[in-house]
Order: sequence, then structure tokens, then C-alpha cells
Amino acid sequence: METPTQEKQHLNRRALPRKPVMVLEVKGKQFDKIFLAYAEEIGLGGLRLSSSHPLKVGEQFPVEFILPDQISKVNCICEVVWRYNSGSHSEGVGVRFLDLSQQLKKVIGSWIDEDEKKKVHS
Repeated sequence: METPTQEKQHLNRRALPRKPVMVLEVKGKQFDKIFLAYAEEIGLGGLRLSSSHPLKVGEQFPVEFILPDQISKVNCICEVVWRYNSGSHSEGVGVRFLDLSQQLKKVIGSWIDEDEKKKVHS
């Protein structure tokens, strides 16, 4: 039988592992206008972004950012799948990658796996 802590951890698990990102600047383009957002979390499926630019669930737009390895540049189309308003001047959205290349998925996956291994060994 699971303890309350184990049960809570089980409920909070997501289908794909994610890794918090300190500050990852993301350039989005909507209606030929560029806006900046900051990624708070990255996973194989997408990003959690914070932006002062309003985005609606269902909107699709191109994004561009460089992964924390400072080598891999990501250009892909994202779709807003959820949003929240923190009450400040920015809002948070969850976006999923629609056309991320297999090569970049491997790079992101390796980066997340490396971080997970560090957590296990510490």
C-alpha cells in the first residue's frame, strides 16, 4: 500500500519526463510579430512558457530557442494546450511541439535523462 507521499508523487507524474529550465528565452511569431517568452520547463512533448503576450488555447505559432547545451537550436511549430494567469503581468501556457525533429527529440531526451541520473546518484 502506498503512503500518502508516494500516492501524491504517483498522481503528480506526467506521461513524459520534464526538466525545469532556469531561463530559456523563446522567440515566438504570431501574425508576423515576434514576441518573447521564457520557458520554465521543457519536456519531449513541449514547453511551459511564461509571457506577457496573450496566447489562447488552440493557437499555433512557430518558436525558436537554443537548448541549454548552447549548441542545439530548435525551430518548430507549437500549439497552446493549456493556460493559467498567475495574477501578475505575465501568463503561463503549456505548448506542445507539433513538428519537432527526431534528432532534437533525442537531444532533449538525453539532456533530461542526464539530469534524472544526477538526481538518482545524489
